[in-house]
Amino acid sequence: MAIKNLKESVNTSISLLQDYQTGKSKLIKTNRPWLDKPGGVLLQSIILILGASFSGKTTELQNITDDIMNIDINPDAKDFVVVTHSLEMSSFSLTLKDIKKVTGLNYKNILSSQFSKEHKEELGKYFDKKRDGRYFINHETGTAEEIVNQTEIFLKQHIDKKLVLVELDHLALLKSKLGSKKNSIDDLVEMMNDLKLRYPNFLLIVLTQANRNIYSKIQEKSNEMKLSRNDVYQSDTAFHIASYCYGLQNAKYLGVSEYRKIRPDKYLHLKHRFTDEDSKGRVSLHSDGCIFVEVLKDRMVDDLDFVDLYTIELKEFKKEETKQTPDPTFTEPVFAKEPNLPFLSHEEAFGDPDDEQDSPF
Repeated sequence: MAIKNLKESVNTSISLLQDYQTGKSKLIKTNRPWLDKPGGVLLQSIILILGASFSGKTTELQNITDDIMNIDINPDAKDFVVVTHSLEMSSFSLTLKDIKKVTGLNYKNILSSQFSKEHKEELGKYFDKKRDGRYFINHETGTAEEIVNQTEIFLKQHIDKKLVLVELDHLALLKSKLGSKKNSIDDLVEMMNDLKLRYPNFLLIVLTQANRNIYSKIQEKSNEMKLSRNDVYQSDTAFHIASYCYGLQNAKYLGVSEYRKIRPDKYLHLKHRFTDEDSKGRVSLHSDGCIFVEVLKDRMVDDLDFVDLYTIELKEFKKEETKQTPDPTFTEPVFAKEPNLPFLSHEEAFGDPDDEQDSPF
């Protein structure tokens, strides 16, 4: 523990603020409206992303990495490096995901057919960036202490970089020394937080599973499905330490067609997904073709500006217009002309009642 006079910390903070104000230091843009409201995220931050299986966590990690490392989004990105502790997916699986994103092909076509000339050119440009020396990966799982030690070695090797982006996919796959997964996760988050405080060019993105109890909350048009801090797998410590936290909900995959109940005036950015209003003026959201983003924490946003719900659009969505039942119309019936039948007398029609021969029996 190093106790020092507050004067030194204040002077350091003011100097860093001046660097941001003059453009010498820059916020890191993520290309995500729920993170970039102030213009980007601060260095020395931790971003926590949670979600159930098949909610799109690893895909989101790949996409946010690509955006952060994109020089068109962050002009200084040529001086960024990233290391991913990928404890779940192999390099081949991650490469297949990249190819699917770039080409739009499904996995069957990727694995069974050769690429067209156009796709080869697109993939060549994409993977040239991944081979430019800025990207690093680790597939060996370990204890919290082992992962943190390797991360600190990497930070020391790249102390001159403007950003060292560290990623962990995902917390549940850490090895446990004494059989307690919760203790391992808490230890890792706490030690990573220590690195955050000591290395000024550090940014950490952590993926974690959501607790299984979220499956008991699956309902149409219900705010029971809204994610909360209690849904963070095993560790409330991760939520406490995180600077930013958001969760992913693949409602369509979970069998929900209309998601949550919200006040429409607060979520006009989602207007294209509104259902019809209910009797209380609330709407739900059509789930087809999107992942819902639930923002749980953002230390950089003012309370009055906080918006907790966004979408990641997977495909263009067009709401079907409600078909109005036409008012019934009536027309007068048209009958055929009555036939001109001759008038017969009773005797002509039925015969003489006194004539026994006419008896039917």
